[in-house]
Amino acid sequence: MKFVGILVLLLSFSARADELRLYFLKSPLGVNWSSPWGLTMSILKNEIAPVGKKRAYSISHVFVELNCQSTGTHIYRGMTSATTTEERELIFKKKYGLGTMFHFFAGKLEKDEGILRDLAPYAGSKRRSELTIKVSPESCQRMVDYADEYERLGYGEMYSGLQADPLKGEGAGCSAFAVSFMRVGGLMDPFTKQWKKIIDVPKKLIGGPITGKKVNIITLISNPFARWSNKVPHVHLEAWDPESMHSWIQKMYFEVKNGDYKGKWPAEISREKNTFKLQLDMSDRETPTGPFWI
Repeated sequence: MKFVGILVLLLSFSARADELRLYFLKSPLGVNWSSPWGLTMSILKNEIAPVGKKRAYSISHVFVELNCQSTGTHIYRGMTSATTTEERELIFKKKYGLGTMFHFFAGKLEKDEGILRDLAPYAGSKRRSELTIKVSPESCQRMVDYADEYERLGYGEMYSGLQADPLKGEGAGCSAFAVSFMRVGGLMDPFTKQWKKIIDVPKKLIGGPITGKKVNIITLISNPFARWSNKVPHVHLEAWDPESMHSWIQKMYFEVKNGDYKGKWPAEISREKNTFKLQLDMSDRETPTGPFWI
């Protein structure tokens, strides 16, 4: 009877597992970061790629789910721009060029029903992947508190350029916002370095307030030999890239499947048609304390 009681307790604990889940949605045709020309052309192609009635996610996207079964709290969150017209105006009218990468847009905090609606058409899609991280109840509650405070302070109204740090109150793009939950929950690990794009953007291609110049879109698409470079006046950029995250999930899936996984966190995999899913158990990770904000 004692054994049965222990087994019931263990099963009960397992059923109440707390989780952070990140949903990655790859752009229709991929984003080419190899050069300024490659980046510009790939985004333009994604803008016109046929996706039916689904959201296109032309620069890819990330959603966050927190399921804290220990407290019964279950939320979905994401960040996006309030409209698409502002970006187009910057590119075609104000001639910001690659300065759009550093602009602070009007933002919209995505939540719950809207996210579920946007995710549904991509169930089983090769453009979707998922990372689930088992966490302690303490870490899960801390991330929920962070989500509440982020919204209360109005940071969800700022959809920021790729350089913005949400923990500095600068708002966030979708990927930086998702990663901020991992930072707050004490879940950052060396593998996240593989999720970054690190480039030096030549100032001659940046229009807007940073340089005071205008850079026509024609300048970008007619300059295929331009390169990221720190040998000229530039702006250094380190950005979280959803496409790298998506590719990393697929890579880890096959490492686990083929017995080649050497990560320190227990890993499980699953697959829904063409959607690859990875689960890591980081529930013994120490929960940070103190303020969220840097």
